[in-house]
Amino acid sequence: MPVRFDVVIIGGGISGLVAARKAAQQGKSVCVVEASDRFGGAIQGQQLGGVTVDVGAEAFAIARPETLDLIKALGLGDRVVAPRRSDSRLIVPQGIFPMPHAVLGIPTNPLADDVVAIIGIEEATKAAQLDELPVPDSWDPQITLGALIRQRLGDQITDYIATPVVGGVHALHPDLAEAEAIMPGITAATTKHGGLSKAAAAIRSSSGVPGAAVNGLVGGTSNLVDALVQELQEAQNVDLLLNSPAIDVGRNQSGWEVTTATQKFVGDHVVVALDAKNAARVLTSVPMIHQPLSRLHVGDVVVFAALISSNLLDEDPLGSGALIAPSTPKVHAKAITHASAKWEWVRTAFGPSRHVVRLSYGRDGVINENLDDLARIAHADLELLLGVSMPAFDETHLARWTGSLLHPRVGHRANVAELKAAAATTEGLSLAIAGLAGNGLAGTVSQAHAAIS
Repeated sequence: MPVRFDVVIIGGGISGLVAARKAAQQGKSVCVVEASDRFGGAIQGQQLGGVTVDVGAEAFAIARPETLDLIKALGLGDRVVAPRRSDSRLIVPQGIFPMPHAVLGIPTNPLADDVVAIIGIEEATKAAQLDELPVPDSWDPQITLGALIRQRLGDQITDYIATPVVGGVHALHPDLAEAEAIMPGITAATTKHGGLSKAAAAIRSSSGVPGAAVNGLVGGTSNLVDALVQELQEAQNVDLLLNSPAIDVGRNQSGWEVTTATQKFVGDHVVVALDAKNAARVLTSVPMIHQPLSRLHVGDVVVFAALISSNLLDEDPLGSGALIAPSTPKVHAKAITHASAKWEWVRTAFGPSRHVVRLSYGRDGVINENLDDLARIAHADLELLLGVSMPAFDETHLARWTGSLLHPRVGHRANVAELKAAAATTEGLSLAIAGLAGNGLAGTVSQAHAAIS
């Protein structure tokens, strides 16, 4: 016999938990079914050396208020902290350089010293001259970000600045990313300001808080998940179920029926808070939603976190971390974060000469590395990036999220528009798909709130 709830939420990541919290606050009975053995999705803490550190999302953007508002509401406001340092590097075949002043790899001035240092004055001059050419009144609505940057600023800036940045942030090559999907309004801004670099400068200066500015939590972002779970566990009207993968969602006379491996649930309202691939899988009986969902592109994410004892890292040779061009010889990682340099609480927790580093793998949604050999690969990458021999890792942890990162490839906006239109006309069913509102916590929280009327 199916168990009935006012709201059934499929997926216990941050989106599902936030949606459950809002529904519970409205006095509704809520059930959250999560396929894995833990809640939190891409927010995950793991002990290394006796200290819990983030091996998933480690920070949140502060240009939008949603995440900070939630953190304060959960009583975690006193744990909010700015990075100890946020001077990331760019690693390309030419060497290691400070990150240029840019927006998602689009320099605000192609002749700036930080750009010239990477590509040279001759190429920088060519880029500036290209961007001074007349700007079209209209653009191909599906132009890729790579094509846009190549047209306005040339191949050198595209390959050695934009590509490692977009690849590091979105795990996608800019030549594959639909420009307006990954940077809404960028083509119109280019036309308005008479150049792509001028558009980037206007975007950077339009807010008192740079879009890249982030905060974290002392003790790790996983504290946010812990606080949400604790609050929901203490509520009388919420059931939280782990190891309960959803198999199917369908409509019947009594409401929406959710079938898991062991139980059936009926809800007046169902929220699907999964990645696009798994959401499409459970919604095959709702073809008008299943079809656009199944056309969305997703990619895998792997983070290799390691504790290493070495005074060679005490001076933060990579700043807070680095984004790595795919053309960099022999290096597999697409990004590295030196957590002990970035966060004072991590540095303090481990003490002198003990450091946490996180290396990210997976370009264009594909993990090409042998995960069984990733410890060796990551250690070799670290030595290549630092240019010195390093001791063995003290402890390591590999975190993988399959299909969790939404890729805004060509056609993305059309698919999303079709998906949202279908969802809007499907009574009692809401979508809180990972990445649909952007690959950040603010969009995720906002989307989760919107899923509960």
